[in-house]
Amino acid sequence: MPEPPGAVIYRLGEALGLLATLEDARDALIHSGHLATVVDVENEIRGLSRKLGFDEPQGGRDDH
Repeated sequence: MPEPPGAVIYRLGEALGLLATLEDARDALIHSGHLATVVDVENEIRGLSRKLGFDEPQGGRDDH
């Protein structure tokens, strides 16, 4: 089986779509009470947001 790639590149539109999906998933998990999963998703949102050049993801820590 071949090794996975060392990097994965998204076009801007794809990255923004992924970010929106992650934010929606985070919000749904908050409302359903799955705190541990929310923390994991929030970390991914923050990392992707930083890579896209955004200061703080929408729905930041103060919104929870």
